[in-house]
Amino acid sequence: MNIKISDNNKNLLISITAGLMGNLLAYLSSMITPMQPQVIFDFSHIATFAVAVALGPIYGLLTGAIGAIYPYYEFAVLGIYGPLYGLAIILGKAMTGYFCGLLRHRMPTFLAVTMSYIPECIYTQLFLLSMSFALPAGAMTWAIATGILMEGWVEVIIFSFIIEMVMRRRIIETAVLMLEVFIIMLLVHKEFILSLLLLLVITFTVMLLFEMLRPLFKNNDPPDRDDTL
Repeated sequence: MNIKISDNNKNLLISITAGLMGNLLAYLSSMITPMQPQVIFDFSHIATFAVAVALGPIYGLLTGAIGAIYPYYEFAVLGIYGPLYGLAIILGKAMTGYFCGLLRHRMPTFLAVTMSYIPECIYTQLFLLSMSFALPAGAMTWAIATGILMEGWVEVIIFSFIIEMVMRRRIIETAVLMLEVFIIMLLVHKEFILSLLLLLVITFTVMLLFEMLRPLFKNNDPPDRDDTL
């Protein structure tokens, strides 16, 4: 018996799956970048951007919200924000997915990804400012807030170029390059073996995510888009 799934339901399932993979990426990346209890790299947005570029704003919003579950648990439920105030994390990530989907056909991919983070950045800055008054003295300092925003921009810039490479059908080349870098780092810094293994798992998770979305990238290109280098 053939089960027919509508395009909307298929896109919904893809968004949910990608959001769950975003949580896995957030968990793995948090294990290798404990720079400060409230400042760690969070790779969940790579799933948000990928779905937003492939499927548009609504599905980008959904993926961003689902991908924020682990960060919400880490920084809100277990962290200093608390379950109520911490809901701002989910809203911020959903906001970025929505704006990325809106901008995807209006400018180059890497620029759409980068620009879509601006609303979340402003929103996060206002949220952290309010937290500096709501939390006990010293819990949210200017240094911590600056670190959170800078870490966010570093991630977004990296993700923008990764997704641009994927849009240009350079998935395998990008993965091979990342693996070569990891092998070189392993030979030079053997003491970082655990971090390197985590990075390899992150790489394969990202590859799986983009392989899942590859047909959608092709089907959702604007008519006048030139994907050749």
